Amino acid sequence: MATVSEKEGFTATEKNKLKRELTLLPLFGLIYFTVCGGAFGAEPMVGLSGPGLALLLMVVTPLIFSIPNMLMVREMQSMMPVEGGYYHWTKQAFGPFVGFMAGWMNWVVSWVDVSIYPVWTAWYLSYFIPQLSDGATIFGVDFSGGFLSWLVAATLIILISLLNVRGARLSGLTTNWLGIFMIIPLLIMSGFGIYAGISSGTPLRFDFLAGGAEVNGPNMLAALSVGVYVAMWNFMGWELPAAAGDEIKEPKKTYPKAMVLVLFAAILSYSIPTIAGLWGGADINGSHQMWGIEEYNEGEGIGAVLAENGVTEAQIVEWGADPATDAGWEFPTIAHKIGDNIAGKDSNLSYFLGSIVGISAILSMIGLFIGNGLGGTRVPYAMAQDGMMPKWLNKVHPKYGTPWISILICGAFFLVFSTSAFQNLVVIDVFLNMLVLMAEIFALVALRIKRPELPRNRVPGGVFGLIYIVIAPLSIIVLAIVSQIADYGWQGAIGWGLIAMAIGAALYFPIRKFVKKDIPDVDPYVLNEPEK
Repeated sequence: MATVSEKEGFTATEKNKLKRELTLLPLFGLIYFTVCGGAFGAEPMVGLSGPGLALLLMVVTPLIFSIPNMLMVREMQSMMPVEGGYYHWTKQAFGPFVGFMAGWMNWVVSWVDVSIYPVWTAWYLSYFIPQLSDGATIFGVDFSGGFLSWLVAATLIILISLLNVRGARLSGLTTNWLGIFMIIPLLIMSGFGIYAGISSGTPLRFDFLAGGAEVNGPNMLAALSVGVYVAMWNFMGWELPAAAGDEIKEPKKTYPKAMVLVLFAAILSYSIPTIAGLWGGADINGSHQMWGIEEYNEGEGIGAVLAENGVTEAQIVEWGADPATDAGWEFPTIAHKIGDNIAGKDSNLSYFLGSIVGISAILSMIGLFIGNGLGGTRVPYAMAQDGMMPKWLNKVHPKYGTPWISILICGAFFLVFSTSAFQNLVVIDVFLNMLVLMAEIFALVALRIKRPELPRNRVPGGVFGLIYIVIAPLSIIVLAIVSQIADYGWQGAIGWGLIAMAIGAALYFPIRKFVKKDIPDVDPYVLNEPEK
């Protein structure tokens, strides 16, 4: 049986194999595709909450949610810039159980969240390859569209997992190139949208709430209950790449710089295409209500959704849509509408804009998979280092310096959860992430009290700065959770999230007894080590 010193030596040996090679540019790409990933995801805010409120949320959400998160991550990461990130932050503040639960919950989130991006890649790809939705006969064998789409998603998961094994820097540089080729079509679409608005003399004025509803208390609360949740999802994830702390070069300096650059890029990525789409032709006679909506139940059609807002089927047809279709307008369709407004319905320009933005969406989904997958694959490795996951997850590739076993195991989970049987579980994403985020915020306060002597990049502003980074995000988190419970009860996101938490709590005790045993705790305070 291995002694404590032998186990500690094995952990240290594997950790020393990690390569600290993530510089500013690749780290920027990874954080960008964790937090944002282009304009895609803004559509539901417009359709369900209203154009004016959506644009307001794109500015206000960073102020009351993103910037406090960034300042929290900056302080915590400066104390513990190690692999595992928030797992160690919460553990050092509140003990091993809370740390385990934080790591477990965000790992579970990665199964359902990260795996959905390859599925969406296949969905956008079906715009160009209809067989992915309609099915096809290959060598005399009939394959359903769902199966063919899953094959595409599975192929992407395998390829990106292998890319991740090759190194965090290579993954980050890949997101840089994906970002460049993703943003160009959105800029082209935005240029045409602004041109269409100016040339047609359309006033740059939008309804504040969906359908031009009266701005009053009940209407605002209903719009915010949806809009805030979507806005949070579009601006969250700042702490996730910090889980690769031992792979970041000069992490205390590089990570904050990358976050600031991503914040500006994210705000512009959401707001400019949204304004261009609304102004350029995808908001004629209230058609913004088509943005980002989906049918409630399969086969019901979006007509039933829009009917709740008083939209008739005749209006939907007037907007050029079918009430029986299962989804409203995403940015490829919005780009098509801009082309219609400039050159006529279904013109060559319409198909050109729709096609290039469709390609942009595919690149965005691939980038989101890489960015979100990076943090998700590092957490089980860090927990294995600490004795809270099986020891074999602690292996680091001798050549590439990455936790390759953890990466491949996570890839296997992504394959399973990319099947249609698990796709509805993605609703637990924001709820569990919010709970972990709350624990991280409270961990900052707790460590100020427990370990005041530790050097750190403190949140500026003294006591007032601390109050700001605690109260501002907590208020929006509580609002989102209460709104979800009020709208959907304890079912859906809340219910599934509580089940996931219960499973984690049940696993903690046998893992602590039979896996942890005498494996020493990792010391995450690497304050005296020179940054490499």
